[in-house]
Amino acid sequence: MPDMLDVARYAVLVYGALMIMGGILGYVLPATPSKASLIAGCASGALAVLAFFIARSEPTPGLAIALVVSAGVAVMMVPRLKTAKKPLSTRIIIGLSAATAVIVIVALAAA
Repeated sequence: MPDMLDVARYAVLVYGALMIMGGILGYVLPATPSKASLIAGCASGALAVLAFFIARSEPTPGLAIALVVSAGVAVMMVPRLKTAKKPLSTRIIIGLSAATAVIVIVALAAA
């Protein structure tokens, strides 16, 4: 059975990859490209991927970075629900970020 720290590490890696892909898609797919989506998605995704690599050798600091990134993204996206043209994508980002934060919290508590 995998260790909870391993589960959290790989959840952070997947989260980072999905955030990068989401940022790129937010720029490429709409009729009016969103530079904000590209920058925010790629920046938060890159930080999550960096947190994964840090967590491989130093679990607590790496996962702490991942927690700040994922919780921060979730909190910052909540006000966008009222103004978003496509609230489904906003809800997906909030859900994915919150789920990642919960996984990381559980892993840190178990460590």
